[in-house]
Amino acid sequence: MITIPLLNKKKKSKDGMTFEESMGTVNQHLLSSIAPDYMGIESNYMRIGSNYSRTLLVMDYEPIITQKKVEELIEMPENVSFTYFIKEYPSIEVKKALSKSITQNKVKQGGRLSEDAKQEAAAQEDSAKSLLRNLAIAADKISLFHMYVTIVASSLEKLDTLTGQVKTKLGSIGIAEAPNERAFDAFSSFLPLNQNEVAEMTYRIMNSEAVASFFPFHENEMFAEKGIIKGRNMKTGNVVLVNDEDLLNKHEFIIGISGSGKSTYIFQDMMRKWTVMGKNIKVIDPKGEFGEKFKPLGGEWVKFKLDGGQMVNPFDLPKVKMDDGEGGEGNVLLTKITHLLTMFTLIYPKLSDSQADKLAKLTINTYKKKGITLKTNPDTLEKTDFPILGDFERELCEYADSNETSYEGIREFHESLKNYTDEDSLFAGLFNGHTTVNTHSSLIAYDISEFIENEKIQRILYYNLLSHTTYELLNGDRTPTQIYIDEAHVIADPKAPLAMKYVFFMMKVLRSYNVGVTPATQSIKDFLSAKDDKRNYGEAVITQSVQKFYLPMEESEVTFLEKELSHKFSEEERTTLVLRDGDKAKQAGKGIFFSGSKKIKLQVELTEAEKELWFEGKYKGKAV
Repeated sequence: MITIPLLNKKKKSKDGMTFEESMGTVNQHLLSSIAPDYMGIESNYMRIGSNYSRTLLVMDYEPIITQKKVEELIEMPENVSFTYFIKEYPSIEVKKALSKSITQNKVKQGGRLSEDAKQEAAAQEDSAKSLLRNLAIAADKISLFHMYVTIVASSLEKLDTLTGQVKTKLGSIGIAEAPNERAFDAFSSFLPLNQNEVAEMTYRIMNSEAVASFFPFHENEMFAEKGIIKGRNMKTGNVVLVNDEDLLNKHEFIIGISGSGKSTYIFQDMMRKWTVMGKNIKVIDPKGEFGEKFKPLGGEWVKFKLDGGQMVNPFDLPKVKMDDGEGGEGNVLLTKITHLLTMFTLIYPKLSDSQADKLAKLTINTYKKKGITLKTNPDTLEKTDFPILGDFERELCEYADSNETSYEGIREFHESLKNYTDEDSLFAGLFNGHTTVNTHSSLIAYDISEFIENEKIQRILYYNLLSHTTYELLNGDRTPTQIYIDEAHVIADPKAPLAMKYVFFMMKVLRSYNVGVTPATQSIKDFLSAKDDKRNYGEAVITQSVQKFYLPMEESEVTFLEKELSHKFSEEERTTLVLRDGDKAKQAGKGIFFSGSKKIKLQVELTEAEKELWFEGKYKGKAV
């Protein structure tokens, strides 16, 4: 905490009274009501109720003070407070003192001093000349600057320990001591009463630049008035509270190797956005970690299986009321066909533009045979009214019989498609059927863990679920929603970057529909592999994310991150990010969190209810 009694002059009211005088006895009543029951004064500390307090005076400053050193100071725990008194010093007096200093140091250089003393005198002369030049040319201001540091602890032992830590940190700024026999005066100077009781012991003459260094453009805390707790600030111990409603968008990117605490953080984030902010939650769950946790909360656990689990039909159209009978601009059927062609590319990566054109016409015919045209209002249709992948495959068979020559161009695609439609094929139960799940649940996990060893199938499932979810949200009631894409590097296929391109499309479009997207990955190298000659779509996804959380990873990944995304981490930050042998468990849940231009070291912390549900699968019906 920093308090700044900054009063160069006592402001007087029209009747000639100062602000403090105008308050009169009101101040006394206020002080009486907030004063502790007990106050004891010792030689260099105070007893304030049940707490112990000590105010340190910074009395000797280092010649060079940087903002970085000040940043490190203000990132100390919340029970360490800083108070500044700043008073403008008359420029005439400053010029006289500087002129005198220049003369004295010139004399020293010509005397019989040691070479070190002469060099120091020369440096002081140059400093005085520079300061005098700034006063004359740049109209710089000179101030008397005072700095106090107040420490509060629950016991004298803790107070002494914390005092030692503070003095060590302050060593890069100056020497700080607790004034013997003047503990109460020092404490009074800390209180927001504009009473600098030990001014004669602490003042330092500084120009504007030096004073400004104590107000660095750096925020070591993230504490929104509303929002959710992301974790705890590792430097200050304070909670980190973020409200994504205040940010440019609600997107967040998460990276961390297996065992780094990534899934725990995602679970925590989902639970708090669902319970505290009332958001709908949808997660693609490639490791099957979340669905079982959602069931006791009334959520949907949608588990896809080879032997025919639940189904999301790729040919579904969203229910959307259309104002005209002609379909209007941005017809949903035409858009759906575009997205189906992307899915076909994931099934058959060699798909050419000419092949895609043929498939688009055949897709239109497939819908037409179900009575669905560009003029059809999807709001009037039921789930069973839409065609399924098997209907499209039959359309291909009919095309083969009637257009044998033209069919040759799409024969190989057709053979690949049969792996997902033929009754005896391995993957027939994944995409060939009508939608059977309640996709409108407020808490839904799409569990695709059965295909964790088959990235191609996972990639197609990912895309089908993402495009289906996007359609629903674009045509829904704009209920606040967060979509989580775990292990998102799976869809980053350098041979078929369209899936990652679609994630980028989602993030651009859905932010206007009260939706946030949270991709999470184990590998930054894989995530950034999906690119074409126009754009790296993995990088574009990360750039779209206002919030980012980087958990421990291999050193090569940190270096890659710095190189590819132009991040620059300090040595302290690299210590947090680089995985150390044998320390994986200790590092889990600790990383660097970004919110816009701000960044802090964050530690994830679950509530007791969250721990029981996450680690033990227990739910007692209380608020998470």
